[in-house]
Amino acid sequence: MIFLPSVSFSLRSKRSASCLLLGLSFLPLTALGIVDVHDEYYAAPEAATLSVVSVDFSGASGNDSRQSFSLEGHQLWRREDQTILLIGSYAKADSGGADTADNRFLHARYVRALTGRSGVEGFLQTQQDRFQKLDARHLLGVGYRFETLSPDRRRVLLGLGGFAERERFVDLATTETNYRANVYLTAEIPLSLANASTLSLSAYVQPKFSDPSDLRSIAMIKFETQLTQAFSMDLTVAFDNDSNPLSGVDAQNLRYSSGITYKFKK
Repeated sequence: MIFLPSVSFSLRSKRSASCLLLGLSFLPLTALGIVDVHDEYYAAPEAATLSVVSVDFSGASGNDSRQSFSLEGHQLWRREDQTILLIGSYAKADSGGADTADNRFLHARYVRALTGRSGVEGFLQTQQDRFQKLDARHLLGVGYRFETLSPDRRRVLLGLGGFAERERFVDLATTETNYRANVYLTAEIPLSLANASTLSLSAYVQPKFSDPSDLRSIAMIKFETQLTQAFSMDLTVAFDNDSNPLSGVDAQNLRYSSGITYKFKK
């Protein structure tokens, strides 16, 4: 089995925690481009501008022929009591010459602080995932957020809000419009390891207002370890559930991904 070499090259001299993640990065990816919109929100809090680029890739030839690639970018602008966040991702994969992943994602969010611990937010999002039969999904939402920060730098963020979504599905002529609640809880926990590391936990629940039994949810855990001031490596595992999936689409998915992240701040 032959993997693309650039991942292993950048990690040969790192310590044990990094070596563990290196091994995990070669796991086959069941899905790519796992996106948590608060993934980098608290990174480098002293920076007015933050740019983050993550690349995940793997491949093999011979008896097992497959390739996968995903690219994800976060851009943050911070001004006193305001934050603007822009996220984009792209993922593509094939196995034996047949496509197994093809998705795109773009998210923009504006956050305005009301106090040191609370604020309001508005967001726009568009995405496509043809292997979930989603040809296009556009949404517009607003919400309220409350966060806490402990002396040991542990963060917890609670968000409450709602959004309107418009969806178009592959091979279906109709377009569907729904209104959903949006409840999320995220936590970031610093870890005392050889390298600076963090553990992040996130959960999102999105029931339809007109039918709360029509529920979408996702739970996610991410481990990230710092390699240098600019580079880090992460492992993300997520489980999502749709109580009312389209015919031929699984209601539940387990996703995992690992890759290198580059951060630029000023």
